[in-house]
Amino acid sequence: MRKLSIVAKLWLAFTALILIVMVPLEIALGKLLTDFYGSQVTEPLLYHSRQLADLLASDPTTLDMAPMMGHMVGGEVLVLDRSGNPVDFPGASVTPAPPQAVAVATKSGSRFVGEVPLDRGSFIVTAVPVSQNFGAVVLLAPAAPLKQSLSLARRYLWLAGALTLLLGTGLALMLARSLLRPVIAIERATVRIARGDFSTRVDVETGDELGKLAGAVNQMTAQLEGYEKRRREFLANVAHELRTPLSYIRGYAQAVAEGLVRAPEEQERYLHIVQEESVRIGRLVDDLMDMAQMDEGQLSFDLQPLDLALPIGQAAAAIRPQAEEKAVAVEVSLPGDLPHPLADGGRMQQVVFNLLDNALRHTPAGGRLTVTARREGGQVIVAVADTGEGIPPEELPLVFERFRKRHSRGRGLGLAIVRSIVRGHGGEVGVTSTPGQGSTFSFTLPL
Repeated sequence: MRKLSIVAKLWLAFTALILIVMVPLEIALGKLLTDFYGSQVTEPLLYHSRQLADLLASDPTTLDMAPMMGHMVGGEVLVLDRSGNPVDFPGASVTPAPPQAVAVATKSGSRFVGEVPLDRGSFIVTAVPVSQNFGAVVLLAPAAPLKQSLSLARRYLWLAGALTLLLGTGLALMLARSLLRPVIAIERATVRIARGDFSTRVDVETGDELGKLAGAVNQMTAQLEGYEKRRREFLANVAHELRTPLSYIRGYAQAVAEGLVRAPEEQERYLHIVQEESVRIGRLVDDLMDMAQMDEGQLSFDLQPLDLALPIGQAAAAIRPQAEEKAVAVEVSLPGDLPHPLADGGRMQQVVFNLLDNALRHTPAGGRLTVTARREGGQVIVAVADTGEGIPPEELPLVFERFRKRHSRGRGLGLAIVRSIVRGHGGEVGVTSTPGQGSTFSFTLPL
């Protein structure tokens, strides 16, 4: 049954339904016809049997009326004496008296009504006792019309069932075809999607459940196409971000190892570059690990009442040596009554450091980085401002996307991680910027 097609299953279900309806219907129709024939045949037979019995009981000479009684009900008539023997009279039936009728004639006070098989076929027989000179009056009507009616009714019933089954088969085929067309289209589309063809779309022709399923498949495919596009961009950007530091490390390390640089000062400078690029690779790998955990929903936070001065101060201290080398000042300005939001101290330090690192990379020598915080309503707002080159207005909506580039310089994953961490705390990030005057990145933490 599991291997049958939908068309076969629909046809079997429809056939079973017809049989379930037809069999009880035939039984009910047979009983209905039997009862109807009984009311139309048996009752008149019994009535005229009683009438003839009463006439014979009051006047035996009325025996000549017996054939007329039989003719009135379309049957034959027998009159039995008290011993159960047929009484001879003109028009009497030549059919032998049924044993049931003989029993009525010999047992006063009983009667018989029913179908009896005789030599000439089946008959509906009524036997009524006579109280005087005779034993019983018997009327016999052929049962063949009843059987013919039942047979004809059954024939028409099964013919109607066959026609219904034929029409049902056609309907099942049409219904299955209309149902299977979108199902087959969806199945073929999913096969192409499984092979990596995310440009596949299913035509939505109806608004029913199958149409909604096709729409859901299209929506899923569009999302997969977007994910695949971002995945390729992500891998390309990761390769690009890793290629530059690896090239530096390989080139400067090879120069030192092969003795191309002999001066101690130059060797020290080369090794310093190798160290910086190694740190850069390590930071990129850490960012990738964090982003992977965020994508899988596995990044957890240790939320506790946090004095933001501590993670902000640690982040500023970590960035200050690089800023001093670039001649950029780092300032922290926090109010003394700043409330303590529920936050993860380590992640908040990472957020502030990423914002400072991003600001430092786009701030020229002699510039300034400023970290501020304030309470506003039911939240704390932390802002990192720089006096750098600023961001063009058309790039502002994209600055927190992964590996977005600005002025052909890779932005990495830092800002994307900032957004994920802040949203994980129930806050939001934002940026304002004026080209040539600097930018201000801010995030909120609910109290």
